[in-house]
Amino acid sequence: SMQQKSRAVLISVHPIYVSKILSGEKRVEFRRVWAAHKVTHLVVYATSPEMKVKAIVEVEDVLKGSKSVLWEVAKEYGGGLTRNELRNYFDGVSRGHAIIFNEIKQLKKFLPLTEAIPGMRAPQSYAYLTNAQFEAIKAMTL
Repeated sequence: SMQQKSRAVLISVHPIYVSKILSGEKRVEFRRVWAAHKVTHLVVYATSPEMKVKAIVEVEDVLKGSKSVLWEVAKEYGGGLTRNELRNYFDGVSRGHAIIFNEIKQLKKFLPLTEAIPGMRAPQSYAYLTNAQFEAIKAMTL
């Protein structure tokens, strides 16, 4: 079969929020801009000062809506942020995206990006992974 581009993306997340993802407190990731293609998995990279790839999240659903709709999603699923933080984050945009998590798998060992995905740079928002890159990371989960 043809080498497929995976439906996985690498996302940069602040360490405070990564710890909430790992604890299960945060089950939604909010984004101002999101992928046009269907994304099935998120590979979570904790930004500075940690700078480590930490987990893979299976995506259950992606919802698009106004700030008030997104706040309802945050309350229902656990957004891991305050209403004010959400409002500030979406300041200047009328609609945003809520990426709802399904299963969360932690890496056996948290790895620097260069070790986890050689040649990859930390994306500003997100970056698509190849099948090979995604399979390699999947093999590193618990």
